[in-house]
Amino acid sequence: MAKKSKETASKSDNWSIEDDFWPVEGLHHIAHKGLLNSSSLIIEVGGNRGHDTVKFIEHYDPWIISYEPLVSRAKSLTEQFKTNSKVKIHPYGLGSYARKFLIDPNDYNNVGTNFFQKLSSKNSSQTVQVELLDIVKVIQDIRRTKTKNGIIDMLSLNCKGCEFEILPALILNNMTQYFRTIQFSTHLGLILDASVSCIYCQIEVALDKTHETLYHYTKIWEGWVLKNKTEN
Repeated sequence: MAKKSKETASKSDNWSIEDDFWPVEGLHHIAHKGLLNSSSLIIEVGGNRGHDTVKFIEHYDPWIISYEPLVSRAKSLTEQFKTNSKVKIHPYGLGSYARKFLIDPNDYNNVGTNFFQKLSSKNSSQTVQVELLDIVKVIQDIRRTKTKNGIIDMLSLNCKGCEFEILPALILNNMTQYFRTIQFSTHLGLILDASVSCIYCQIEVALDKTHETLYHYTKIWEGWVLKNKTEN
């Protein structure tokens, strides 16, 4: 697949993610033609309502290991995909280290999580405990037990900010080289800490060393393909 040019236009002060996110939202489902097939393994972080999972199955029929930290959501997803033996749902999130914490679900019908968000006392009745696993340990185990050559075909992150933990952890441990493709939605608007913009730039620089652009809408959705690994 030909590379898409980078979208680098600056955003005005009143820019909202809704302005640009939804018009390109479906791109992360279809951008991998020729890169994914029925033998491919996708690690999905952020199962949510199962929309991405359904689209991946529709386009590629791959093996999918999906992580959804809201236990109620994970149970629903397990039921939704119970007839597909190629899909495995785990009731955990992934982060830079393992931990449990309390969170207020958000997004449509409270099916989203943002572990950078402070607990809201007015929403305390909705507070639930979620568990994160260590991304490095999880990927090491998957490479050892679920792959033949140690290469995972795709890491897809749609997890409302966890990209700012997961990608730096993988980069620091020299593990991005084990993903044929990496794609993620950037959720800067959900995180008030100004340092995340710097982290985002560091992620971009690091990914550019091992991967090349597949598609790229700056700070919205982007996909990267491992250099010299563009053919099945």
